[in-house]
Amino acid sequence: MLKRSDVVKLVRVVDETREIEISCDECFERLDSYAETELSGLDARTAMPLVGDHLEKCADCRSNFEGLLIALRGT
Repeated sequence: MLKRSDVVKLVRVVDETREIEISCDECFERLDSYAETELSGLDARTAMPLVGDHLEKCADCRSNFEGLLIALRGT
């Protein structure tokens, strides 16, 4: 039996699904450009909305992105 919290999560995921999305592999291929855009002071989410959407939904890719930012900043 599904718990209410599981149903709420499922409905949220369906609601957030867009007609065009990218996979984790595609996101990973674009992470360097996304990070460089963000570090340059530009709005990376506006420049690369599909990557931004994916990072918002995917904890694994977001973790990779945050690690990349740390490495590029040298901190």
